[in-house]
Amino acid sequence: MKGRKFHIFLCMTLGYACFLFYLSSLSNPPEPPDIRLFFGIVSVLEDLGMKFLVIPFYIAYRNPDKVAHFFLYMIFGFFLHPTISFSGNSVLSKYAAPLSIFIGSIYGLSDEFHQSFVPYRSASMLDFLADFFGLLFSQILIFSYFGIKRIKRKIRERTEREEEEEEKDLGV
Repeated sequence: MKGRKFHIFLCMTLGYACFLFYLSSLSNPPEPPDIRLFFGIVSVLEDLGMKFLVIPFYIAYRNPDKVAHFFLYMIFGFFLHPTISFSGNSVLSKYAAPLSIFIGSIYGLSDEFHQSFVPYRSASMLDFLADFFGLLFSQILIFSYFGIKRIKRKIRERTEREEEEEEKDLGV
């Protein structure tokens, strides 16, 4: 079963890597979505006195391509992690998060190199940093999800154990 999951995730990861390569091959990549929504959110936050929350929207407004890189590589990280986890190699599985970041970063570097040959595109260290932070953030989210899941399981097991002990003490 684990081998089958590995093959499924491997195909999905390779497919997504091809999609990223395709996007990098475009001389005119797709434009980001309409930013009028950002202006609405910013004005609401300013009206509520939460102007400090405007900073991420300002960054997104000023650097929409970096935000796109961040989210595209965050998704890539979500594909890489299970692919490595289900590889069947215990060493790789144990270090799935750092390997996902490493492999994704190497792919991001090669992607930036590839872009340097595409007309009207250029390689950028800031794009690579956005790729890296997207990969890092995906691994933090995965680690947090499984950490919370593990804590919930331990709490549930502890309460079940305590309930069993109470039943024994009551003689039920």
